[in-house]
Amino acid sequence: MTVYDTEVNMRLFIAIGLSDGMRRELAGVSKALKERSSGGRFVPVENMHITLRFLGETDALYDIADAMREACRDIRPFTLALSEYDFFDKAAGGKRTALVTVRGGLNELSILHEALEAALADRGFPRDHKRYVPHITLGRNVEHDELVTAEMKRIPLSAETTVSGITLFESVRVRGRMVYTPLHRERF
Repeated sequence: MTVYDTEVNMRLFIAIGLSDGMRRELAGVSKALKERSSGGRFVPVENMHITLRFLGETDALYDIADAMREACRDIRPFTLALSEYDFFDKAAGGKRTALVTVRGGLNELSILHEALEAALADRGFPRDHKRYVPHITLGRNVEHDELVTAEMKRIPLSAETTVSGITLFESVRVRGRMVYTPLHRERF
């Protein structure tokens, strides 16, 4: 899959896709969370992924594809597995970004992330200086108490995937839903 420069800005991000097994397990976790929470915007299972870098609005597709190619050059396939339920505190009132953490080849993932950040910076994209926390988002503005957190953390997770590449996605709102379209894949 190849991309070319365009003069139209697109909302883009680079991510790792998930295995069917991971998606099935995440669907169960998401269902359990919806049943136990009192609101939130939940991510459709088909949109779940592990974000490496959110790029925002840009038309620099060639530069992004080139950075992806450079970042993947010395990377070898590695395995990631689902770990446990967690969240980022969003705001007062118990609203959170609900997520599932990952385990496994985190050293390899960190090397890939840093290589991608460096390659993007070399092409004029500002570095993201926030600490990288690899995760899969289940929902935003999810409301629940600590009892639900404890229940969710007890759900056993074991699905895994072999990571053998990264994908550039375009994010577009279609009839009120976010649709992620792959534009470029880079394998390693």
